[in-house]
Amino acid sequence: MMPYNAQACLHLYDALWGMLLPSTVHGRVADIWRGYMAQRLMWNLDLTLAFSTPWVAQYRNQHEALADFAAEQPLYRQSGELVSALRNWTPATRTLPGQIEELYIHLYELEILEDRDVRLVQAWLADLVSVGYAFPKPVRDKV
Repeated sequence: MMPYNAQACLHLYDALWGMLLPSTVHGRVADIWRGYMAQRLMWNLDLTLAFSTPWVAQYRNQHEALADFAAEQPLYRQSGELVSALRNWTPATRTLPGQIEELYIHLYELEILEDRDVRLVQAWLADLVSVGYAFPKPVRDKV
């Protein structure tokens, strides 16, 4: 698994469902963890993640490096546990929306995410359905 963030990130239609950022972890953590979660679900869809040379210029605002480091502590302390949980997880559900919800519940049970994220992903999935998004169909349960 490779971490990726929300900066200059492109999701094609079949991976649109993977854009949701968890809300109960700091913003400096949310996009990285979202990337790990999306990758795990991509395995079941035979989707791949690609990296490119930079195609945007970033102009950083002033920020406190020590505060950034403090906010990123879950990345250093829990990412190994998260990746292990994702690698060992086998979905019971056969649809992608069901697998997404199931994964969020699993991560809530492991105390990686909070219950608000479970409700958020349920609302996100309902919104995608309401606008007619066609979820890709999983082709396997686990790699």
